[in-house]
Amino acid sequence: MVNVQWNVNLISKQLDQIKTWLWWYVAELSWQLIVAPIAYLLLCIFLYLILKRVDHKAWQLPGPPSRLLLVTAHPDDEVMFFGPMIYWLTKSNNSSIYLLCFSTGGHKKRKRELWAAAKIIGIPEANITILMNSELPDDPKVQWPSEIIADQILHYIEAFKINAVVTFDKHGVSHHSNHISLYYGVAALCVEKKIPSYCKLYSLESVNILRKYSQLLDLPISLLTSSYWYLVTYEQREIIRSAMKAHKSQYVWFRKLYMIFSRYTFINTLQEINILDLELDLQYDDD
Repeated sequence: MVNVQWNVNLISKQLDQIKTWLWWYVAELSWQLIVAPIAYLLLCIFLYLILKRVDHKAWQLPGPPSRLLLVTAHPDDEVMFFGPMIYWLTKSNNSSIYLLCFSTGGHKKRKRELWAAAKIIGIPEANITILMNSELPDDPKVQWPSEIIADQILHYIEAFKINAVVTFDKHGVSHHSNHISLYYGVAALCVEKKIPSYCKLYSLESVNILRKYSQLLDLPISLLTSSYWYLVTYEQREIIRSAMKAHKSQYVWFRKLYMIFSRYTFINTLQEINILDLELDLQYDDD
């Protein structure tokens, strides 16, 4: 009987120890789950405040390019995805931006909206070309012919002596097939070695959906993983939002939310497109 009581007491003590350990573990884990996000947020704010006060030229496209061609699929792409880069390049006395837009976005009034937005963000109307081609419909499910894209871009490069081309990467930010088509048009020129030696190619990096809508919280990751980047302050960001408002037909409720939360209205990160990476990508795609 004494042995049974002793065993019960022992088990009770062990259960108490387990409960104490579990309580400590849960409390410690809860504390870490609270502290870690706060610490990360403070890091983001700290980086932002530091970067507001320093020159970003060292992390921007080298040169800087005197004539940069921005290749987009639709009117409003330039503001929704490339706003920070455009902001800084138009502020520079050393760079001119040329915009080649491959569709009217399904309606002629969007051409007028693009001109209005470009005026706000600093791209001269004379530097804007909008193509109208029945083979290039505004459709997220349609992959445009690479040869048409490539021919138009090459013509523009040679006609205006462009020394930097910027467009989407192979994921197109939103996986929009029209966006992705532009990348493969540029890739075709690169693989076929048609790009003049004076011209460099760059793509806007696509990120996962959590990073895409994390705005300031994406700052540390972007800075650590990207070769080139353009960052705007919240005050400068108002110019980008004003330009988006000029796209009146597109400025509906979900795009208003996009302009608030998207990291693409806050920071642009870019990578150089080179033939070695392209050959690996194309080989992987074929597999």
